[in-house]
Amino acid sequence: MAAPMTATQVVGQLDKWRIAHAGISGWATHNRNHKGPWGPVNGFVWHHTGVDVTDARAYAAGHLFSGDARLPGPLCHFSVGADGTVYLVGWGRTNHAGGGDPVVLRHVVEEDYTGQLHPAKGDRDGVDGNAHFYGVEIQYSGSHPMAEAQYRTALRLSAAVLDFHGWSEKSVIAHGEWSKDKWDPGQARDTIMAMPQVRADVKATLAAGPAPAAALAGPGTADRAGPGRTVEGAAEPAAVTLADAVTVAEWARARWPQDGVLSDGSVPVSTALGSGYAHARAAHEGVDALRREVAHLRAAVAELTTLVTRGS
Repeated sequence: MAAPMTATQVVGQLDKWRIAHAGISGWATHNRNHKGPWGPVNGFVWHHTGVDVTDARAYAAGHLFSGDARLPGPLCHFSVGADGTVYLVGWGRTNHAGGGDPVVLRHVVEEDYTGQLHPAKGDRDGVDGNAHFYGVEIQYSGSHPMAEAQYRTALRLSAAVLDFHGWSEKSVIAHGEWSKDKWDPGQARDTIMAMPQVRADVKATLAAGPAPAAALAGPGTADRAGPGRTVEGAAEPAAVTLADAVTVAEWARARWPQDGVLSDGSVPVSTALGSGYAHARAAHEGVDALRREVAHLRAAVAELTTLVTRGS
């Protein structure tokens, strides 16, 4: 059991684990705390949205943030778009887990189980899961495997939560392992994912730490050619040396006619790779720094607003 992270702390964990994220306006104080407690927290629940989403941010800012008349928002803490971006939707008690099996809750608290969990209770006869769990809505239908980028992000997001609380991979469960009424996150219609494999991947991700590691293939994906391998039947790539010349695009010479190095229409591979990598890396780091600063400022303003409101 543990006190939930604050909005500032969760942003810090996302940054620590190098997870691309964006906050929906107002997320840090958007919750259902007036309906019941949030915490102590015991684990992290994976969900699927039940639909394939084309505009991840709009879906997070719309349906997941607001919910509907039957189930008001926020409907989760995090949401993962198809490209792996995490959207912060709400912070506090959210309508994501609903009722579930108290036996499962005990197993998660004790982290004493093996294999897939099979709940015997659900929304009508279970205990309140919204008080005990963080929740992520992964934006896909569940009738097919999620995108690899989503899977990798869900693993790192889980590791970020576990890392903060000192939990093991057994604190990560599927909604379908919590409630007998659910089957998400799915890998085929009405078929829940094999969560023991998910937990094994979470464990490996947690052990590897925040530094980027080799990508884990998403569930249900076929074997791919990795470093040093080629897909069967494919031709071996031609060897290229750093001294070889590569053709410069016409638009590049037209845009920077004053650059003599471009005038002969080619540059060495080493120049092309070095310059492209350096500039892309610098731009990436600059954008990441700005994103972190904005997220921290938003969280700080939200907390300050809460304190001022309480004191007024």
